[in-house]
Amino acid sequence: MKKKLTLFQLIALSVAFYGSIRNVPTVSSSGWDAIFFMIAAAIFFAIPISLIAAELATGWPQEGGPQVWVKSAFGEKWAFVIAWLLWVQMLVGMQMVGSAFASIFAYSIDSPLLVHEGLYISLTTIAVFWAVTIANLKGELGKWLSTLGSVIGIYIPFTLLVILGLWYWIDVGNVNLGVLSWDSAIPDLTHIDKLSFFAGICFVFAGLEISSVHANDIENPKRNYPIAVFVSIGAMVIFNLIAGLTEANAIPSKDIQLANILQPFQVYLTKLGVPWLTNVLGLMICVGMLAQMSAWVLGPSKSMIKVAEEGNLPTIFQKRTKNGVPVTFVLLQAVGVSVISLLFIIVPSINTGYFMVLILTTILYSIVYLFIIGSEVYLHYHAKDVERPFKIPGGTIGMWVTSSLAFIGVGITILISFIPSMDIPADDKTSYVLFEGIGTFICFVIPLIIYKYRKSSWKAPLTPAVTPSNH
Repeated sequence: MKKKLTLFQLIALSVAFYGSIRNVPTVSSSGWDAIFFMIAAAIFFAIPISLIAAELATGWPQEGGPQVWVKSAFGEKWAFVIAWLLWVQMLVGMQMVGSAFASIFAYSIDSPLLVHEGLYISLTTIAVFWAVTIANLKGELGKWLSTLGSVIGIYIPFTLLVILGLWYWIDVGNVNLGVLSWDSAIPDLTHIDKLSFFAGICFVFAGLEISSVHANDIENPKRNYPIAVFVSIGAMVIFNLIAGLTEANAIPSKDIQLANILQPFQVYLTKLGVPWLTNVLGLMICVGMLAQMSAWVLGPSKSMIKVAEEGNLPTIFQKRTKNGVPVTFVLLQAVGVSVISLLFIIVPSINTGYFMVLILTTILYSIVYLFIIGSEVYLHYHAKDVERPFKIPGGTIGMWVTSSLAFIGVGITILISFIPSMDIPADDKTSYVLFEGIGTFICFVIPLIIYKYRKSSWKAPLTPAVTPSNH
């Protein structure tokens, strides 16, 4: 009999799935406004999505997650669309983590100029992602990497960043952040760039629905899962706020480097007389990024192989290793990340274009969340006979409140994503809107076309009876 997770273990797993020290500079750049936005993101995004995913995961615990829930609610066609969107958006998401790894590694070895070398960023990202991919093909090696890397590269650096930030504030006082007041803590939401920040903060928590797969593995899920949700999200809000606000106090806002999480460590550790520790922590953070890539490599591919086995894609896409790993999709994913990474070499100035692609993935992920919310509402009424060890507290009213909050948060994120931010040059704003609109349309339509022309011979005669590896 499978050993049940303790409440503490589930909280630790949840934080490992979406906790990332990389988000701290983004939080710090908003100063005191970050308090409002972090709390709003928790209320309108993180908490409701977590509760919805937990109920769906305990009612429909089969491998595949979101695509299984959507299939139960809206049918096989839309399940295929969801699996496709998750897989496509993950290609850019993984490239983003890989390029962040390359940047942090450059700072860790005292070679910051490498950050501006496209060849270095490309080759490092490709090498790292292929290494993580091969580790996951080995099954247990990928699991070991995820577990150890989370401790070394997420929990320890994050805790140190909070402790050192508080120490620096106590030692030197409030030097850059300014006075906390009603005006400084409540942002002016009439400015579109402020709303854009809310969308960005929401996606600090993107991917939290993945931890819901463990809702069936915990004792008394009805009581313990909500506790795990509130504690893990609360911990992420508090840790991000303390780390972000203390960095904003230590570094003037105009000097904060969004891509360099080692910047605050350098300030703190230099004052302590041990600047060399910055390099050590940088390497530890790199290990944490490897762990996060490892945790994410298999998720979307597992959803895709499920829809492939149902006859929506040719049989070559249905191949698994002896450990149940969807080998074709995992390898295609690595090839896709490699191709995207090569853009750093081909296009000298890729910042605007890459940002536009990144926002496109945000829109695609948000569409997936809309389907998840819709599935919760539909199945609440049309699948009452399905046992759910965990249900959203409050019955039908609780379901509607939770779903409405999630819909508002995700809806705002989608709307804001189509409005060019101040980071987009004036001459590129029209191109930005067209790119996001056309890109969303194409990515959404492609799976519908594939589904329409699928062949009966593609359907697997029997779904392989494998035990999925617990990543």
